[in-house]
Order: sequence, then structure tokens, then C-alpha cells
Amino acid sequence: EEAGVPNGVFQVFLGDGQTISEGKLMESDIVGKVSFTGSIDTGRQVHQAISLTNPNFPKVTLELGGKSPLIILDDCDLEKAVNAAMVANWTSNGQVCSNGTRVFVHASMKDEFLDLLVEQTKNLKIGHPMKDDTDIGPMISKSHMKKVMEYIDIGKNIDKASLVYGGKRPKGTKGYFLTPAIFADCTDDMRIVHEEVFGMVMSVLTFEDEEEVLARANATPFGLAAGVYTDSLTRAHRMARQLKAGTVWINNYNLGPVELPWGGRKQSGTGSENGTYDAMFEWTIAKSVYVELDGN
Repeated sequence: EEAGVPNGVFQVFLGDGQTISEGKLMESDIVGKVSFTGSIDTGRQVHQAISLTNPNFPKVTLELGGKSPLIILDDCDLEKAVNAAMVANWTSNGQVCSNGTRVFVHASMKDEFLDLLVEQTKNLKIGHPMKDDTDIGPMISKSHMKKVMEYIDIGKNIDKASLVYGGKRPKGTKGYFLTPAIFADCTDDMRIVHEEVFGMVMSVLTFEDEEEVLARANATPFGLAAGVYTDSLTRAHRMARQLKAGTVWINNYNLGPVELPWGGRKQSGTGSENGTYDAMFEWTIAKSVYVELDGN
């Protein structure tokens, strides 16, 4: 109301999935648009429920899971690329759908990349999220922390990847805290590589050339985001054109200006949020009006 929005335009209905379902909100004919952010399975249920139960077929936007690739080419500034990998994995304690958890590093840079990555990650402070000097906070819940820990165990004991740092409960903390896990010697068929963990579990993979890494980066049912680090804009744009993702960052990661559309491909969702034109069309309905100007 203080911003001038008419009373009743914005309303908040609190509740979990069961509450929303029992409230028959998605079945109501007053609903003209549904925007959902969450898992692929829940997104499918939302889309199905709207299609089967709502009489008016309202528009649906889904922003679902991701397993995004971050590609680090051999001509980039390595220190900046390491910083980007940290932003792409440790942001919001790993609980971001667009995080670039599949980090493809050119084989010639692997050892130097890992050394610098571990060194800088060790310097991050884990603590209360409301304190200014905290870099990493807790998982959202105990159950989610257990899920992330299960994936760390899978990475070590089933996938047989090399845990080069982290993946443990930090000493002296109370709460659902974990140290960031960095796995090396990863391959595309590992579960920690191709399944969405939604936590601080980074998989570092190596590659030899552009054609190879593009094929591997696109070999996923997800298509939310991707990143490319290189000093050559020509290479960057060439790769961006071929990456099957809704958003591609070049020499940066996890930026989301409202002026640009945000949405995924494949199982990462349908429709777009934000953007000068995309959001307008997603949240409005086009109407054609014909006017006859001939008085006869």
C-alpha cells in the first residue's frame, strides 16, 4: 500500500504443499497465473494439477532444478576463474538452483586450479548468517543437511571420487553446518556429477578441447544455466551459442539483473521470469481488438 499498489492486489497465503493442495488454490477459477520454483517432481505435479483441475488453463511458469556446467578454458585468468567457481558453488551455502556444480577445468590447469581453490575455500568463515563476517551459513534444515551428507558419502564410497577438501561437520558449531566439499578426479557417470545435490558439493572434471567439453556440458537433462571463463570473447560467444541453457554467464557467475529474462530449458522448467518483454507476456494476456473506421 505504501508503494501505491491497490489494496488486495498482493496477498500472501502461507502453508506447505499439503496446505496449498487441500486449500484447492490451484483449482480455483480466480487463478490466472501460476509461477512455481522448486524441484522437477513437484513442478510436474503442479503443472499436472493445473491442467487437470483448473477450469481456465491459467499460464504456468516453472523454474526447476539444475546441474549447471562452469567451463574454465586454458586462456583465462585462473585466479578470477577460481573466484567464480566459489561463487558458483558456495553461494547461499550451495542452495541455489543455478549453481555451477559441474566445474570443467582444462587438463593443463587442474592441479593449479585445485590448489588455489582449496586455499581460498579454507579461508571462508562458517558461522551465523546474520553476522557481517560470515561467509558460509547453515543448511536450510536438518533433513536437507543429512541429504547433502549422504551425497558426500556417495561421492567418496560409491563414485570413488577424490575428496580433496571439506565435506564434514565443522567443529565447535551448533546447527546444520557443513564445510564445502570439493571432489576431484570426477567423471560424468558419477552420481554427484549428474544428480542435483542442492548443497556445497563441487565436482571438478577435466577436458582437452572445446568440442569435447561442450558435448559433455550439454549431456544433462537440465538446462538452467552455464558459465564460460576465457580471455577470448570470440571463444566465449561461440560456446555460449552451443550451450543448451537458459542463461550463460561469460567471465562471471550467478548474476541476475531483472532486465534479463530468467528461465530454463529441458527439465529445468518452462517460461521466463524477469526481462523487459518476457515477464510482461508471461503475466498478461494478449488481446486482439479490431476497429472498423469506415462509417459505411
